[in-house]
Amino acid sequence: MKKLTTLFCAAILMFFAATTATAQVRFAAKAGLNLANVSGDDVENNKILPTFLVGGQAEFGLTDNLGLGVGLQLCGKGFKIDEAGFKAKANPLYLQVPVQLFYQNNGFFAGVGPYVGFGIAGNAESDGESESIDFGNGVDDDWAPLDFGAGLEVGYQFGSLRATASYNLGLANVVPGDYADALDISIKNTVIGVALAYIFGGAE
Repeated sequence: MKKLTTLFCAAILMFFAATTATAQVRFAAKAGLNLANVSGDDVENNKILPTFLVGGQAEFGLTDNLGLGVGLQLCGKGFKIDEAGFKAKANPLYLQVPVQLFYQNNGFFAGVGPYVGFGIAGNAESDGESESIDFGNGVDDDWAPLDFGAGLEVGYQFGSLRATASYNLGLANVVPGDYADALDISIKNTVIGVALAYIFGGAE
């Protein structure tokens, strides 16, 4: 997994080096609402957890309508349970790097691509008590440290503002590795998002 992450980051750096000199570059400051949940084994009672996304993105024009975006975001994920008097939630926070091939024409915007996220903070609550989430792959950890998957985003741009809706499908097991192996369990992040981005830079 470390090799995969290293190759992913190296590919981003190579793309920056190869295109910055020739492609038109613009930037986006982005914030929005994440509706997070998880899918997988024994999660039928989980409910959507409202959380947030904030970050920035560089967009490289490849043709008149096609481009590639590379972002850096603080992204909230997780889930909640509220059933039969029992309330609990887990809200891990990731530093996330999405890479997106996008098409834009007459204001319409659509993008698709992979992402990788690194767990950096978060908390879990159960019956009114809260504690910090420990990221790692041991049996005593709460959440696996790495998340990755694929995202789809569509929207419309009004002048310098772009409104979008998105769906991120997690492909990584967020259960810590040793614990997942012992119990043969797999749980993955899913996120529906709505966001507003302010676009600046590049030629008008």
